Amino acid sequence: MLGMCVTETSDLSAGEDYYLRAIDLSRQLGYHRALVRGLHNLSAGVYMPRGQFELSLAADAEALRLAKEHELRELIWAPIFTMAWVYWLTGQREQAADTLNDVHDVVLPGSAAEGYYYLALGNLALDNGDLDRVSSLFARARSIAETTGEPSVNVLARFGLSRYHRAVGDACAARAWADDALTLATRVEYCHLQGMALIERARSTWLTGDRRAAEDDLHAAIQILSTLQANFDLARARFFLAALLHEQGSDQADATWRDAAQAILDGDYTFLVEQERAIAFPLVASYLNHPDGSIAALSSVLVTRLNGVLPPPLHIATLGHFEVRQLNRLILDIAWRQRRAGELFRFLVISRDHTRSRDAIIEALWRDKSIDSTQALFHQATSALRRALEPELPDKFPSRYLQIEVGQVTLHLPPGSKVDVQTFEQYIQREEWEAALEVYRGDLFPNDQYADWTVAPRERLRRQYLRALLIVAHRYDQAGRHREALDLCYRILEIDPWQEDAVLIGMKACLAFRDRVGAVRLYRELERTLRDELGTEPQATLHELFRSVL
Repeated sequence: MLGMCVTETSDLSAGEDYYLRAIDLSRQLGYHRALVRGLHNLSAGVYMPRGQFELSLAADAEALRLAKEHELRELIWAPIFTMAWVYWLTGQREQAADTLNDVHDVVLPGSAAEGYYYLALGNLALDNGDLDRVSSLFARARSIAETTGEPSVNVLARFGLSRYHRAVGDACAARAWADDALTLATRVEYCHLQGMALIERARSTWLTGDRRAAEDDLHAAIQILSTLQANFDLARARFFLAALLHEQGSDQADATWRDAAQAILDGDYTFLVEQERAIAFPLVASYLNHPDGSIAALSSVLVTRLNGVLPPPLHIATLGHFEVRQLNRLILDIAWRQRRAGELFRFLVISRDHTRSRDAIIEALWRDKSIDSTQALFHQATSALRRALEPELPDKFPSRYLQIEVGQVTLHLPPGSKVDVQTFEQYIQREEWEAALEVYRGDLFPNDQYADWTVAPRERLRRQYLRALLIVAHRYDQAGRHREALDLCYRILEIDPWQEDAVLIGMKACLAFRDRVGAVRLYRELERTLRDELGTEPQATLHELFRSVL
């Protein structure tokens, strides 16, 4: 209890000492409930705000193991939630979502635990661009918090609503929610949340154009967080202050940036640069050639470290239409039309390991061009593709999606990326035929119908699709699901009008509905197609069925 009080109001180091003493006593006594709570509070109350994320995950992993081992079911949710929150903070959204799945079954409806659950769901939905769900998720968390009197959920829900309104461009509403969060955090004297609320209010106030008020809030946040030693949010506050002062051309900007860059490097918070890339990338680039060698060196190290931070995953649609999403950002068609960036990207997407040689790319895309011009076309296309994938990326920053070296071009797809054509082929290999049909929405790259490099893969995928259609149609026929079987047969015949097995299944389905006219029509159309195009006639089984219908 002393640890919780002191970490929320004044001193993380003192809180760490109390928690460690409690943990040691609990181990000696075999007092498992206190041990689980001590480990979890050490993670959530000390290591996480201090930015020691690996220690936070380790402490909560042990707390979770002990809670399960000793059947302390009511304590299970807290370490799971904090682990998911750490993954979210550090940009590991897929792991956050996977971890959060384990919470749902152990929270009681209307409890504070459920409030935390909706908070985490709201933050992930906001990051993924699922804006239709965001406000309702945060509203549910806020309603639970007001019912239960849980202050942290109440404040964090207001943070979420402020972030949401910033995302949709309503800076005034965002500021109002941040201001409300600050009022609540101040009332309960939770210092860490006060510092976080001041950062959030500064960001929304900055968007309204009141830079002076934003600067005051960031200075106030730095003072609170420095006293508390909440190093992660302290680094965030310094970073935003450096960006704000740089934008205003302040003579304090350089020193502030030095402090911010050092804090980011010391804490290994380079993921923060990625998360705030619209602000961070131009800021870092502007300091790479700074006259002060120490500032330039810090900025250069940040760029190097950034190469180790995974960029957002890509969700790529290739079947029936072409579309690429980068989390909540849809890459617009105009970006793909720049200097054949889209054609190069699509060529790499369907290449083995997403890698092709420079010569193979030139042969596929610019076969009719002169040797002298293809060199320039290659550089223009790779540059345009780099810009399409990371528009905020300054010229001196290496692309994390596109690697060009030793005559090879590789498209790197980060973990969590999804390519529908790969998903389709995986389902085919596993003989999950119905799942494959759900994914196949049309031919591969329909706008590249006349590009030679698309012909062979398009035909291969179409054959796999037809095979899946026919297998599922057979299953539906055998299961007596005649309407669905008939629908699949029509889909097959639209692509392959010679497919006799599809006609046989379709005729049997029509007869199940007593639609003899439909059965005759299917046979007559097949008969005409085979006679006119192949000079042959339907198989004997079909002919016998047709005569029986007549």
